[in-house]
Amino acid sequence: GGLGGLGLRAAGLLSERGARCVLLVSRGGRVAREGQGLASRLRSLRGIAQAAAYEAADAAETCALVRRGQRAVLISVLHAAGASDEGLLSAVTGDRVAWLFAPKAVGAWRLGCGGASIVLEAQALFSSVASGLGNVGQANYAAANGWLDAMARVQRAHGCVACCVQWPLVSEAGMGAAAADGASGGGTAIAGLVSIGLEQYAACLGARLCAGAGV
Repeated sequence: GGLGGLGLRAAGLLSERGARCVLLVSRGGRVAREGQGLASRLRSLRGIAQAAAYEAADAAETCALVRRGQRAVLISVLHAAGASDEGLLSAVTGDRVAWLFAPKAVGAWRLGCGGASIVLEAQALFSSVASGLGNVGQANYAAANGWLDAMARVQRAHGCVACCVQWPLVSEAGMGAAAADGASGGGTAIAGLVSIGLEQYAACLGARLCAGAGV
């Protein structure tokens, strides 16, 4: 999820705090969303950031990514990949579950397996409040995020650094911005769910990383 709104703002945060090299990984290797200023944000990171295309849910590609990271002395991982789906539980099929689990849950598992020999300073998995609230019409999305929460606990139990942040909607980036656009254009808003701004997101992420990703 490195080339989405959350990934790029996280890269900017790392740059502000002195990071010398950030590898921005996504399935397509390019900025996909229009209208969120992501291309200009990527250009502003030109001094430290590299973009690359890897499919995190694919074992061979994840191993290649980890090898590339080892050559560059990989020290931290932020896993922000994800997808969105809507449908009542009675309409959720195995294919829809597998499609949604692939980038978020399977991708995190592949990264964890591939990088098991690397001692990381920080690892943050991007979950969602949906894993606790169970948003209506997002059963498979809630389950994938709940899986991430459990994975972080398992990794910590085995002595690895890992935290899992249950993000609410971030109104100026990614799926949060898309949801806001849909609501203003006559789409469906998520009732009762308060969003946060992009800078609030950055402040929270920075605090988590400073506190120690094992917490």
